[in-house]
Amino acid sequence: MLSPRFQGLKIIVSDSAMRELFKLGKDMHDVLEVLESGYDAPRKRKAGTIERWLDKGKKTVNAIIALDYNETMQEECWVLVHFGKFARNKK
Repeated sequence: MLSPRFQGLKIIVSDSAMRELFKLGKDMHDVLEVLESGYDAPRKRKAGTIERWLDKGKKTVNAIIALDYNETMQEECWVLVHFGKFARNKK
């Protein structure tokens, strides 16, 4: 099985993000959908970190990835550090 990629780099899932995905019943296809089809979050993140949001009905799904170096594979990769879902505020 090929590893999912975003902007040409592999995506590795952290333990906490894996628990969040499992709790929400989501998988890496959902993560890629948010990263590729979503929009940048309104808040700022430090350099090398991307937060993307995707609206689904009355909820917004978000994914946060950080640039890292994988010693085992000896290459740069993205680490999924958070995947969540929240209700948007009514305006």
